[in-house]
This record gives sequence, C-alpha cells and structure tokens, in this order.
Amino acid sequence: MSLWLKIAAGFRNVNDNHALSPPRVTSSFFIRTIRLSGKYKRENKEYGYSLALPKTKLSLTLRDGAALQREKKIQKKFGFTSLYQWQLTQDRDQQFVLHDGPPYANGSLHVGHAVNKILKDIVNRYKLLQGYKIKYLPGWDCHGLPIELKAIKQEGEIKPLSPSIIRSKARRFAQKVVRSQKLSFQKWGILGDWDNAYQTMDVMYSVNQLNVFYEMYKKGLIYQEFMPVYWSPSSRTALAEAELVYNSNHVSQSLWLTFPVAKIPDKFHELIQQQFLDKPFYLLVWTTTPWTIPANQAICFSPQISYCCILANDNIYICCEEFLPSVNQILGTNYKILCTFNGDAFSTMIYHHPISLEELPLYPASHVTSAKGTGLVHTAPAHGHDDFHIAIEHKLPVKCLLGEDGSYLPEAGPHLAGKTVGVDANTAVLDLLGKHVLKVEDYKHSYPYDWRTQKPVIICASKQWFVNTQVLKNKAIECLRSVTVYPPLSENGMLSQLDSRTYWCISRQRVWGLPIPVFYHRTSGKPFITRSSIEHIASVFVKQGTDAWWDLPIEQLLPEHILKENNAGEATDYVKGKDIFDIWFDSGTSWSVVLKEMNYEADLYLEGLDQFGAWFQTSLLTSIAMKEKSPYKSIVVHGFTVDESGKKMSKSVGNVINPDDIINGSKDGKMPSYGVDVLRWWAASFGLHTNVPIGHTILAKCNEEIFRIRKSCRFLLGNLFNFSPSEHLVSYELLLPQDRYMLHLLYMFAQKLSELYASHRYNKMTSIIESFINSDVSSVTAMAIMVSIAVLARLSNIIYSTPFSTTLPPSFHILLRNSLNICQSLLNMKMLQPTDQSINSPLVEILQASQVNLTSHKPDSVIDDAEITAAKCSVYLKDGSTSDENFTLIILPSEKHPCARCRRSTANTPKGLCRRCLDVLADGYE
Repeated sequence: MSLWLKIAAGFRNVNDNHALSPPRVTSSFFIRTIRLSGKYKRENKEYGYSLALPKTKLSLTLRDGAALQREKKIQKKFGFTSLYQWQLTQDRDQQFVLHDGPPYANGSLHVGHAVNKILKDIVNRYKLLQGYKIKYLPGWDCHGLPIELKAIKQEGEIKPLSPSIIRSKARRFAQKVVRSQKLSFQKWGILGDWDNAYQTMDVMYSVNQLNVFYEMYKKGLIYQEFMPVYWSPSSRTALAEAELVYNSNHVSQSLWLTFPVAKIPDKFHELIQQQFLDKPFYLLVWTTTPWTIPANQAICFSPQISYCCILANDNIYICCEEFLPSVNQILGTNYKILCTFNGDAFSTMIYHHPISLEELPLYPASHVTSAKGTGLVHTAPAHGHDDFHIAIEHKLPVKCLLGEDGSYLPEAGPHLAGKTVGVDANTAVLDLLGKHVLKVEDYKHSYPYDWRTQKPVIICASKQWFVNTQVLKNKAIECLRSVTVYPPLSENGMLSQLDSRTYWCISRQRVWGLPIPVFYHRTSGKPFITRSSIEHIASVFVKQGTDAWWDLPIEQLLPEHILKENNAGEATDYVKGKDIFDIWFDSGTSWSVVLKEMNYEADLYLEGLDQFGAWFQTSLLTSIAMKEKSPYKSIVVHGFTVDESGKKMSKSVGNVINPDDIINGSKDGKMPSYGVDVLRWWAASFGLHTNVPIGHTILAKCNEEIFRIRKSCRFLLGNLFNFSPSEHLVSYELLLPQDRYMLHLLYMFAQKLSELYASHRYNKMTSIIESFINSDVSSVTAMAIMVSIAVLARLSNIIYSTPFSTTLPPSFHILLRNSLNICQSLLNMKMLQPTDQSINSPLVEILQASQVNLTSHKPDSVIDDAEITAAKCSVYLKDGSTSDENFTLIILPSEKHPCARCRRSTANTPKGLCRRCLDVLADGYE
C-alpha cells in the first residue's frame, strides 16, 4: 500500500507571491532561512524581541582586500610573532622537532616555497594544539654560484673582481634576500624561531662544518682523487649529481667512424679466408661525443656479444651482429658477411688511434651492450665514469685535454687548441679524422645540464674532494628502512637513488662559499690537513670571518708551530687551496648545528620530491658518517607546482603565479586580493600531489571553500553569544536523539581528522572539513537551531538551557580547531574547550537508517537506501489516522501562509501567526 502524504513543512504553493519555491532540502535551505528570519526581523519589529536570532560582529566580506586587512589585524592582535616563544615557556612534557631544509637565498619567493613552508606550519600548529612543545628553527642556504653571479650582475660589474670583493657583494645580496624572504614567511603566518634562524654563511655554522669535514676525513670517508666529474664549462666548476637537470630535447652531433686495426689476432686466420686477410680491417664505432676522440685510450667490447666481419667497399669492418640491419645506411653500400665470432677473439687485437696513430688495445667491459651502437665502445678515461674504471683496472693514462671553460689546451695540438666543446670542437675533430668519418647526424636524447645556467655539462677528469658513498651506502640504506616516509610509495624512490649513487663530489671551483681548509705542497701537491690546522683556522674564522682564507697570508693561516708538530717544512712550501664546499655539504650538515640539543635527531623532515637525491640524502650520509644514525625519524614529500593544465611554470610561457599576487592582488588587476588563508588552504589541498596545480580557477574555488568555513563558524558563533558552559550545558541524559547523534558525528569527524593529520594527508583533510560543513553541521545543527530560534524567547534566556546548547560548543570548537591550523583568520572567533563525546548505541543506526530523500514532486520509483540531506519534519496523516504499513514521503508546496514570527508557512492567514508561535508568546509573555 502506498499513501501519498502532504507535509506542512515550511513550503507554500509556488503560485503564491510570498512563497518559497520547493527546492530539494539541503544545507543552504537552512542558512537561507536563517537569513530570511533576520531580514524579517528588521522589516517587522513586532515580534523580533521574542526571537533568539544569531548575534555576532564577525564579518563575512572578502571583497576589495578585506580578507588581507582582516588577517593583518588578527596577526597583530594575537601576537603571531611571539606565539612561538610563548609556547617554549610552557610546561609541556612532549616535544616535536621539525628540521627546516634551508631555502636558497637567491631571489623572490615562488608558490613552491609556499607549499613547503605552509605544510610545515600546518604540522607544527597541529602538534602545538596537541600539547607538544614545538621546535622549528628556520634556515637559509646562502652560498653558491647563483648568488655569486646575481650579486655581480646586480652591481653591474664587468671587469674581473678580487675574491674578497666578490664575497662582499655576494654576502650583501644574500643578506638582503634573507630579510625579504623572512618577512614574507612571517606574513604567511609561519611559526618559528625567526630571531635565531640559521644561515649557512654564519661563522659558527661554518666552524661546525669544518669539524664535520675533518672528522669524516680522519675516518677515511672524505678523500681527494683525480677522476671524471660532471663539469660545467658555463659555471667553470665541478657539479654533484644533485645539481644536474636533464634536458630530454638535447641534440648531440653523433658520429660513426672507423678505427684502423694495427694487429689482427691469430684467431682471425681461422675465421677468414686467406684472400681477405690482406685487406684493411676497421673497427666500426659510434659516439655522441666526437670531441672526446683525441683523448681515446682504448676500445671496449663484451665477451657475451656475437660480432662479425663484413666486406664492403673493399674494406673489412667489424661490428656486432645486431648492428647489421643499419650497416647499409651507414656505409652506403651492400656488404658481405665473412665470419661471426664471440668477443673473446678481440683479446690480442691492437688498433691505431685515427688521429695520433698511436697503437692502443681493446679490453672486455661489462658496460658494453649491443642495444645501441656497434657493440664496440670508444673509451676516453678522462671523459667517462666507465672509461675511468677501465683505465684504473688496466693502468691506462688519463689524459684531459680541456681547460675549465671547455676549450682544448695547447697540448691537444695546434689544430685543436682553443676550440670549445659545444661550439667548434666537434668540427675541428671531424677535420682531423678525415676519411675515418663514415656518417654524421643529429641525435636527440636526454642530456645533463647545469641546474643554474641551464647549459650542457661535460664529463672531465680533475682533482676533486669526494665523500666515500660506497662505504656509507649500506649503513644508510639500513637506517633508511626504519624511517617512515609519507607518502609510503615514495620510499622505494629514495632507496633506489641512494643505492645508485656512486660518489659525491663536494669541492667546487668558485669563490662564494666556505673554503675547504686544505694546504697543498708546492712540489708534490700533497694535501696538508691536521686537527691542529683545522682548529687554528676555525679560531681565525671566529675572529675575522671566513673571508680570512682569502685575505690573510698563508703564514697566519698555517703557523710555524703547527708545521713543526708534523715536521712539514715551512709555510712558504705550501699554497692555499682554491676550492669551496658544495652547497649540499653546507646544508647536509645542518643537523649537526640545529639538532645539537635534540640528540641530533628530528621528528620530521618535510621537503619536495627533488630532495630524495639532495638534502634528504646528504643529511643522511653525513649523519651516518658522524653518528651512525639517521637525522630524521620521518620524511614527508610534497610535489612540484604546475599550472591548471599540468604544464611546468615558466616566465616565458606566462603561467607563473606569484604568491604575493595571491595575497595582495596583482598589479594588472587579473588576480584579486585573496589574503593568506586562500594561499594556505590551496597548499593544504594540493601540496602533497606529485604535481601541485594552481591557477585562477583553483584559487577561486579555494576562496569559496574558505568562505563556507567562515560562514559556518560565524553561524555557530552567532548562536553562542553570551554562552556560558558552566551555566548552560545540559547533561547528556537530557539530550534529544538528534543532539546525541550530532555528538557522535563530531566525535567521528574529530577522530578522522586526527588520523589524517597523523598521516599527513592534508588534501583529504580539507575535503573532509568541506564535506562536514556541507552536510553534518548544516543539517543536524541548523535544524535544531531553527526550531529554537522560532520557539524560544531571548528575553527569558531559555535558549541556553535547551539540549542543542550542549551540541553547539563542541561543533564550533572542533570545526574551528581543525581549520585553524590552515586558516588563521579564524583566530578572532571565540575559542571553546571541546567536549568530545560519542555514543555506541542503536540510536546511531536508527538515525542513519531512517534517513530518506524528500522530493518536490511525485517520484517514479522509491529508492530504498536513500539519504536525507537536511532536516527532520513532523508528519501528519491527511485523515488524522495512523498506519503501520509502509509508505512513501514527498514534500509538496504548503497551502498556508508564512508566519509573521517564525517564517514557516504554517499560518492560516496572511501576516498572521502560526499555532506554535501563538503558544510561545502566550506562555512567555503573560
């Protein structure tokens, strides 16, 4: 049986000019009705005195920079700058330490900085509200080439400058940037010990770094070696792998060439007919670095690869079998296979260098494959890591014919001297090769670039200082397995990057940085470094600064008594080293300074994905070397910012968004002034994505979400004016079922958010808050408030003794508490202590299962497990009877009129009162 029931629940007939149209029942209906009640009160003051309407001075407007102005007032009023110091004075048992990876002090902040610093601040504020004493010391990375170059460019200097002048300019530039970035971070509401922030250029920081360097040196974990490193001709310095970016669109000039065979192994007399043995034999080789051919010292092969001799153009060429399909294209003619053989047959073969005609050997090597090229690899020990290992194994000379600018040195010969890699070096080499060149063509592939200059790097052998990662790697991987990584899928990436790291070059050939405190013997080149020399240099730096390394004569840096202790001759026998530390060694030792009072261990490191091979790793390696443990218990990784279409941000493309424009509005007027809260909400909502999208549409959406949060808090706050917990709270036993259910929802909401905070899933957290506002807060709480507004008289103060007065405070507090870590402008709302309660009874199931959809028209079918989105209504059967049979509910427009007091369409006459309001007025004002 199906009974269609008309429910008088607040809707008038749609044809009535005063009617509310019958939309689906949602949270916005209740908020709108509250507004209408307030409007009606202003227009019709006859019954306003008897209503308990919301009352608050909290403004909602966000237009015309209002959000920014409000945030500035709040920051000033609530003393954000002193909050960090205040919490340090509190007696708290637990401590939480987040170690700040120092941003680079080379320019203005971008949205990537915002993601990083805001996520850190959300963590710290959550821990602060959890009762922890937080330790967060911000820092800056202040050395390195980008700062050096920008400082010189900003001064407009063209002529060569002395190291002291360069360092002075670079220091002033870094100090200026630090002040600017610090001010911006504070405006973003970032809590921290800003007065004591660390900088890698600070003297005491540098002194500590010298001690770490020496201890690692004494343990054999730092050594000097002549070996190939990534070299940047544009920067004129060595680079670590972490300082490389790979350009997938790089185009190299690839070359197929021949190396003439000088001696044919006896094995070939068995493989090839005698009539062919008198013909010229050539090794067929492919390379993408023609400029390295002058430094060739060997050709490598693989014993596991099958090779062949082919006859073409009356010459015999040797290559791997897998290369045969490409031979016609390279040689420009047909060929004939004479024989096939395994790579072992090369063992006694000798070939001529095609330029110098020097006789050189072939060696087996594991890095040779047939997947690309001819199966024969040109080997220049000075210009390749695998090549260098072959040279060490077979005691080959390591010839580097290039200078620091990538140009050939005079010893390369008159035809090559002065020619530069990437400019004219390849052309000069091709001229010398002459007839040995078979084919030249462009080859597009991924190639390493200098992260600073965005120009190609080369591999060149030079004498550098290295950290022995091979010794540290296994212990580091073992320690890393006990570190919690968020998100968990990122852990394998860090492990693989650490496992694949072969070495870490920590020396750089620049001026702006901490000098590597080593002296070199003028004759032997042997380095001189002792504990006494390090301690003396440290004492000089404390008194005169690190510039003393360049400013003072060697006699003051290496005094006579230190040399006598070691029978090391006179100071004039030595020269000062010209290398500085890699900036990753600077920042990688920050744990030894910042975490000294925390047993050299932080609870959390939080940085971008690129730090897996950089700061996360360098901090781990130096900590393993010094303390044999990880400097962090947990790692959180965030993504990189892109535009709304997923493209990388670029000034040339015009898709860069400045965080200052988000807060203050852009000068061109295209970006409104959103204030800090929108920036923070965006960072929380998207920061942990691999790609962090940002754009006008996304920011506008974040602004709307912030507005809804503020509106909900304002709504709750307005119904708590003059509220006193000690006087107005109702005992749990007197609560109505819907109030108990609301407490349960609050409990579940708070528990879920705690889980999300603990697992750093902030994007999910913002989604949960938004959902909670749009459903639970609006439907259950607003329904109870609406009923009470209409029924209860403010003058009698009855409203505070109703059951929902016990539900409102925790609703307001929990929502505010969990949003406050992100949206700081909510601080000007009244803070209340929580009463987190949940119920475990059939009531929860009853309320959840009894929810149904209410529609404005007769549905074609009834959905069994539907969910109501807003309020509970009283249902009156049309004939006054009751029925135990199943029935379906629909809402139809009311035939009655809006009540002049409560605005529900239940009055019998226009501008009249409904029965309920008549009863209230009669009871409360007799």
